[in-house]
Amino acid sequence: MSMRSLSLRAATAIAGAALAAAAVALDPQEFVAGWPIEAPANAEVFDVPLTADVYTALDSLAQLAVLDANGEPQSFFRRAEPPAAPTERSVVLEASPLFVGGPAGAPSVGVTTGPGGTSVTVTPGEPGSPAITAFVLDARAVETAPVALDLDWRALPQPFLLDVAVEQSADLTNWRSIGRASVAALSVGGADVRHVRVPVRASAGGYLRVTPSRAVAGWYLLRATLVSTAADAATPLRVQVAPLQEGAGADDGPPGALYFDAGGPLPVSAVTLSFGADDGWVRADVAAARSLHGPWIPVAYGELMYRLSFEGQEFSSEPIKVTRYEARYWRVVPTVPARGERLELALEFPQEMVRVAARGSAPYLLAAGTLVEDAGPDPTLASVWSALESPAPAVPLATLGARRELGGPAALVAAKPFPWRTTSLWAVLIVGVLVVGTMAVRLAREMRSPTP
Repeated sequence: MSMRSLSLRAATAIAGAALAAAAVALDPQEFVAGWPIEAPANAEVFDVPLTADVYTALDSLAQLAVLDANGEPQSFFRRAEPPAAPTERSVVLEASPLFVGGPAGAPSVGVTTGPGGTSVTVTPGEPGSPAITAFVLDARAVETAPVALDLDWRALPQPFLLDVAVEQSADLTNWRSIGRASVAALSVGGADVRHVRVPVRASAGGYLRVTPSRAVAGWYLLRATLVSTAADAATPLRVQVAPLQEGAGADDGPPGALYFDAGGPLPVSAVTLSFGADDGWVRADVAAARSLHGPWIPVAYGELMYRLSFEGQEFSSEPIKVTRYEARYWRVVPTVPARGERLELALEFPQEMVRVAARGSAPYLLAAGTLVEDAGPDPTLASVWSALESPAPAVPLATLGARRELGGPAALVAAKPFPWRTTSLWAVLIVGVLVVGTMAVRLAREMRSPTP
């Protein structure tokens, strides 16, 4: 048996022993909702993805549990995707213009007649001023293959949209196409915005030629940044949320604020406004909170978010990167009323998982949203797993079935115990009042009766 298998069995055994000491079967009806887990057969450890639907059924990870067929909770801990290593590399290259001679002027013809005959003299016209047809980059010293070019040109007083083609050659003679895209300089809400990136499929080294599709007065390429990367980052999950009805936020909130409910504490990493199919823009502050009544944590100030259609092309702002914050409610405070009618808040969050040590009987159920104390992650399993020798054993990935409503929202309503003490005090008080009243009535009757 390999060291990886031994380490894996040791981790699950320790975590299982720690859990078995206090494991108590839980009633699935004590949870809001559940998802059947389709795990590989006989898997001792497996990962379960956390989807947006799971987050909407809980307030925190402490309200999550993995139950086996007998309702016994299994050890688990949250495992976030490791942050992508900074693999992007940039190399700046100066651009050299490629000229082509202009059309020659009309030739001049001179005719001379004399005794000896007639002579005709033809003088060619002067060539026109040369025009720039493309720009060449010398990338022979670049050892990595670029995946994109970020173009930098002289500033122009007017906005423009320009299609450019990028070609590559090893000898400045034979060229092959490697990319094409639109670059633009736009003015949005008083701010200048540039779209400069051209994706390419190129090899390392050689020469690169950037050719504009048409002439734009004054457009001159100064330099280009060659961007290369070793691996693509994981694609985040994305949800879009419509704004809440007016008046849903706090009464003392900023005027004109837009409030959004993500449905659960999503671990958001990027946020932006979506304008649907409409053109729109807004400069705004963004904040997040766990409750509509705050406290609100600012995550961005004065960010410009837009979507524009210009000369048949569509441009939109990049999502705003934010520090990971598990928030359900989001607030956008625009400096002026937002342009665009179909506003939505787009939230991006990484795919996180829970790693489960399966010590019970299949099938397993992922249950979320509860007030029982035996739910939540197991720190013992997390600490044991982190101590495993690198590289860690490969862990299979399970899938989630369709959502099942279990106890529903009532599972998050704390049961009020019967007030025995208060009831007993009131009962004693009432009995005392009755006794005193009975004695008073009897005494009054005795006083009214004639003395014998």
